[in-house]
Amino acid sequence: MDKSINTKEILVKDLMKNVVSAKEDSTVKDLLRILKKENTIIIPVVDKNNVLIGIVTEMDLIKLVKSESPSPISGTVWHDTIDKSFRNKQIKEIMSTKIISISPNDTIDNALKMMDNYRLKVLPVVDYENKLLGIIRIKDIFESFLKG
Repeated sequence: MDKSINTKEILVKDLMKNVVSAKEDSTVKDLLRILKKENTIIIPVVDKNNVLIGIVTEMDLIKLVKSESPSPISGTVWHDTIDKSFRNKQIKEIMSTKIISISPNDTIDNALKMMDNYRLKVLPVVDYENKLLGIIRIKDIFESFLKG
């Protein structure tokens, strides 16, 4: 019996997960707490109406440290440096506003194509008003394949 999964029939909303977001005036220190607590690599940034306005990733933090630190940093030194040097910097100063997102009614097939084209592991899921609904992760897609 063939139990293959048809990615053209499964919708993003079927596999998307809830996501913790941040406001643009949140600080890097707030962001670090969220990243650690949620065990994620991406934090969507929303305005007061929950409209997606940016994304902050672990790579954004690495770029921040790299651009403002005189030497390579690793391990706990990296965390201490961010905590001491950048803790009050607002997220809006480091977030990316070039956002690739997807609709909850789009197919997993399209999500996979977008992730491949843009080399992403996570896509924010937004409604027609660009309000954040959740995220779809490549990890969740593959886990659903394994269950199927």
